[in-house]
Amino acid sequence: MARIQLKRGLKANLPTAAMLAGEAHFTTDRGTLHVATDPTSSVAIVPAIDDLVNLASIDGAADLLIVHDASSTGVKEKRITFNDFKAALAIPAGSTDEQCSVVSGGTAGYIWGTDGTNGIIRMNASMAWTKDPGNTFVTLAVGDVDLGTF
Repeated sequence: MARIQLKRGLKANLPTAAMLAGEAHFTTDRGTLHVATDPTSSVAIVPAIDDLVNLASIDGAADLLIVHDASSTGVKEKRITFNDFKAALAIPAGSTDEQCSVVSGGTAGYIWGTDGTNGIIRMNASMAWTKDPGNTFVTLAVGDVDLGTF
């Protein structure tokens, strides 16, 4: 029975010249497939995301996210470091918690801060808050609500 055998080797050694269109290369260190489109170019075949293993922890400067760039033509999948993705969302690089900003591009912070006076939403003196022991929720208490006169 006839067999088809793919060229194989390390990703760093993928050819960049003298390829035949349709020629396939398998990377033994990364498990990716690259198919030549002309003598000097190839396209990577992306693995199915649900077949990938879970990442135990993140190195923000080195680990990459895959993003589908709907505004581009050709290969739409692009990469971005985790830290650059956080910066695009206005999340400080050192933060491991969820933060938000009041307006797009604004300074990110915690909604209520640490004591209700230093978050992006601040409480008036007539309000108080208490956190549960596990820090899973906050209860807001409002003093007198004066609706004025008519």
